[in-house]
Amino acid sequence: MPASCSPLLLTVLLVGNCLLIAAQPSAPAPSASEETSPLTASSQPVCMSMLGGSNVSLVMVADPGDFTGTGEAVHYLANLQNRVNVTSSSFCLSMAYGTLLGNQVMVVATGIGPTTAALCTLELLQCSEDIKEIIWMGTAGYSPQQGGVIDTLRGCDAANPSTAITREGDLCITPWAINWDCKLTDWDDQCAGFPNVCSDPTNEDGPEVSSLYGECIFSTYTGADMALTMEVQAAAEAASFPARSDNLNLYEEEYWNITSDSTGVSYVLDRPVKPWNYTQCAIADSQFFWAGAPWDMVSRNYSAVLVNEALGMNLTQLDMVTVSSEEDIGLVQALSGWNSLVGSGGKQVNVCSLAFISGQNCLHAQSPPPHSPPPVLHRPILQPPPTLSPSHARPPPTPPLPFPTPSPPHKIVLCLGHLLQATLN
Repeated sequence: MPASCSPLLLTVLLVGNCLLIAAQPSAPAPSASEETSPLTASSQPVCMSMLGGSNVSLVMVADPGDFTGTGEAVHYLANLQNRVNVTSSSFCLSMAYGTLLGNQVMVVATGIGPTTAALCTLELLQCSEDIKEIIWMGTAGYSPQQGGVIDTLRGCDAANPSTAITREGDLCITPWAINWDCKLTDWDDQCAGFPNVCSDPTNEDGPEVSSLYGECIFSTYTGADMALTMEVQAAAEAASFPARSDNLNLYEEEYWNITSDSTGVSYVLDRPVKPWNYTQCAIADSQFFWAGAPWDMVSRNYSAVLVNEALGMNLTQLDMVTVSSEEDIGLVQALSGWNSLVGSGGKQVNVCSLAFISGQNCLHAQSPPPHSPPPVLHRPILQPPPTLSPSHARPPPTPPLPFPTPSPPHKIVLCLGHLLQATLN
């Protein structure tokens, strides 16, 4: 395998993602364009034209700006030196190559969703001999707390006593993912505990049953995957991240003050960005935007299943933070399939290493209108009875969650650019 990327470049990439916490940035400087043909087979001239060279680090994101109006790669592109936009009839929505801190880098936006991510990845892997590594960076929803605010495994008489929480801008660094949608259930099973917020939705068959869904648990990895993941983790732990904005701090304080009023726990918000490692967090992908404490329990259970299968550990949902994303299973399935292939003439294809870096934006993706709830993994716990186990009589309607209206509105793509700076140098 080629030499690993530099700590300085990893830090730059992490910082760049943090900067999108502010207002819409100005447009990047004009750049050149390169016309190419779609890749249908490995071709050195085509690959050189597509990637701009060899030993290239792929920095991949999903959203070109469709969701928030600000592309997840905007700060990477703004700092890409000698930038050349690749224009082609491609499965990838946008591609540009150049240098970051002297490293040859290609910045790719796949588009939103696992299928688009897989198609783009497979196209790029036709040039695997020229690809040094793949670093996937993006934003996602998080479990509000490691082990959940409430959880049936802990017991429903009290909330999680820990004051530690996840915060916007936190990072999950891991080489694997699991498909959250792989479950056999029905409405009665999912909602049997309603309105008890401390209840488990029931699934008859989960992601382990590949005969029913196909592959759902993507836990295989190479030594290079783990080496890259640990390198990124080390860069994240050494990095210094920008402070959160006042508007963002205000949102988080509102959320956790409401939760604290119900749980009696005083949560600690005064801390910098935290990088969660691959034994503490996992990515559970779905195109179903779900919310609620019961489904957070399911997702953390799936996260424990994933890490246990990968590392032979014995974790439970009480040990985990789940990252709710969309594209990672498409990318990891494409890459794991590619890495298992044998090329023509029995020659092994070039194996590419992968690390996922997901930044938390669980409270909101952009400023909500007054009194509208944000898309969170679950709403703050709002005035439950002391036991957190209300009766099964239908409760009165929950009052709307009060959120201040920031001015001007801001768009959120959180704290990944800092880490990429440290990794690629």
